[in-house]
Amino acid sequence: MAHPQHPGRAPRPIPQPQLPAFCRTRRPITTTVRLGDLRQLQWLLWLVLALQLSTVLLVVAGPVPPAAAPLLAPVEIRP
Repeated sequence: MAHPQHPGRAPRPIPQPQLPAFCRTRRPITTTVRLGDLRQLQWLLWLVLALQLSTVLLVVAGPVPPAAAPLLAPVEIRP
């Protein structure tokens, strides 16, 4: 339902959507990564992979069986 226009009054302009300020900047975005940082990341990824592999092996191995009963019963020696 449209609102009636009053005579002599200009219609209100419809605001256009705008992007946030960080999207309107035109600066080139560059990041410097040092080789030492990449080596630390690689080491961390190997560590995570090893932990995940050990977890998978524990799950595949299944439950640990209960401890076996001793083969020899304790012998009482009376003087």
